Amino acid sequence: MRKIINLNCPENVINSVKDENFKVIYSETPQGLEIFLTGIVGDEYTQSDSASISKVLSANRGKPVTMRVNSPGGLAFDGLAIHNALAAHDGPTTGIIESLAASAASLAVLGCDTVKMYSNATYHIHEGLSFAYGHIAELQDSIEWLQSFNAAAVNTYSAKTGQDEKAMAKALLGDKGDGTKYTAEQAKAAGFVDEIIPIGKNKSKPKNEEAQRIQAMLNYRIAKHRLTKVG
Repeated sequence: MRKIINLNCPENVINSVKDENFKVIYSETPQGLEIFLTGIVGDEYTQSDSASISKVLSANRGKPVTMRVNSPGGLAFDGLAIHNALAAHDGPTTGIIESLAASAASLAVLGCDTVKMYSNATYHIHEGLSFAYGHIAELQDSIEWLQSFNAAAVNTYSAKTGQDEKAMAKALLGDKGDGTKYTAEQAKAAGFVDEIIPIGKNKSKPKNEEAQRIQAMLNYRIAKHRLTKVG
């Protein structure tokens, strides 16, 4: 019997896009690639699964990659696979937590060289979740899969944060058994995040761009005026 571990994936999370051809995975920019890990980790429909992301990374070796994250999680081992694919990428990688990085997504983003998080975003880790039915042997098999994942998750979080595995296992369990939720400041203090992005930071960009446009026009007019005088 195949076991699928689902990390706290809300039942009411439904992809609202009905187009069967709908795909979201990456876009090319002058700075490199942007991968979008949104929705459910492991969802082939939006190509938020490890196979799709690994293929894109493999086809773009050496290029800078930015992965933007807004996800409640999904398939546990897909999260680990995405993490490892990013860690193995031979170009610089940056993870940006734009709203939520929970469960499998909280693992995936840590594969990036640098992890940034908006100051109003949330980071959430917890133990693996599963369901099972059947005889004792089948139930025990599910428990062993969960234990295996929990050990892998603890190892991954510890490698990023530098915290010992006992502390990470405690955080993974949490005070009430549903793990630990972190604000941006808390996530940075714990070592999950390298940099906090202030909200509203991008508001200055349009002004800067407008200033650059005006300056370019002034430079053009000055140059044209000089050429006219010389002529």
